[in-house]
Amino acid sequence: MVARELVPHEVGCGCAPRATSPGLARLVSYSLVCDEARRYEHERQFEISLSSLRASNPSIPVVLFIYGPLAPEIAELCSRFGVMVHYQGPYRERLSALLPHGGEAMVRYPLLHKGLNFAELAAAGAQQVLCCDLDTIFFSDVELIFERYAGPDVVAREEVYSSRSLHGADRNFIDEALLEQVAGHLGRSVVPPTNLGVVLYNHGVVARLAAIMPTFLDDAWRLMTGLTMPGFPNVDVAGGASFAWMVDVRRHTSDSARQRALPFPSNNGWIVDEIAWWLALGSVPGLTYADFSTQDVAQNGEMLSTPCHQAPWALCHYYSHNLERVLEWLARHPSSATRALGHPTPHGLRVQPAANLEMGEAHGY
Repeated sequence: MVARELVPHEVGCGCAPRATSPGLARLVSYSLVCDEARRYEHERQFEISLSSLRASNPSIPVVLFIYGPLAPEIAELCSRFGVMVHYQGPYRERLSALLPHGGEAMVRYPLLHKGLNFAELAAAGAQQVLCCDLDTIFFSDVELIFERYAGPDVVAREEVYSSRSLHGADRNFIDEALLEQVAGHLGRSVVPPTNLGVVLYNHGVVARLAAIMPTFLDDAWRLMTGLTMPGFPNVDVAGGASFAWMVDVRRHTSDSARQRALPFPSNNGWIVDEIAWWLALGSVPGLTYADFSTQDVAQNGEMLSTPCHQAPWALCHYYSHNLERVLEWLARHPSSATRALGHPTPHGLRVQPAANLEMGEAHGY
């Protein structure tokens, strides 16, 4: 992948680059596990995200990592908006290859794929990567984010209801004291809880993160195993039958796995991936972190009280459960950020990805 020569400018956010680095390879990255039950949802989210991204930046490289078959409507969007596609094979096989002792048991937990693409990003030579969930909408040129936050290694919004949250802290949702204890038990640095919906990785750090993918999955497995342990925290609320994957975890858990179980520091079983990623990041020495300003990046429903055409942010990770509200919001307040929505594929255009992600020598994991 050919890098463009871009020189980040100085801004007053405390996140200026450590040194001028001409030729940074900038990449926007998405990841998707095919789910037949959520095809319409995924299509609408991806269309909103890509149309808003391309409205202000038609040229920045974009890649979609796909697990499972590529749905025709997703392929059409990749063709329309110039998105590279990298096929990662079946989600089940990827998990099992990276974690033979627990991957099979975690297949029904659908969020681990976001931490499994770093070997490919590293092999592509990416120096700055903005990893976005499908439920991300852009309001201005994404280059602003790359330039303004080029200093730290990892930049994201604070986790909702963490001690840094502008909405107040909820220790039941994130027990940061317990999280610190778990990190200490593992001999890891404590990483500030961040939301993984939009994360910027700088300085080619994706190459270092490729090595921790098995650690990430093992931590996820140990946390899930902890939710099967009587007397461990949050077993009843985060390890209950409402989380379908926990049935498989209980069936596959062995005595040796129970001996390695980790207490789960949240009452929300859906954020296993986030907690496991924070712990895995703590195994990498010397990483630096920062939060996106709430003036630049919104999350959850923070944007819905402001008309779309007046949105002051660069982007928003709006959370999937808000999709219908976002669609209504866009309909009430159309803006240039989403002007491409609903445009059909030109007649005669083949429905296929724009290109494949070009990779050099693969990094081991």
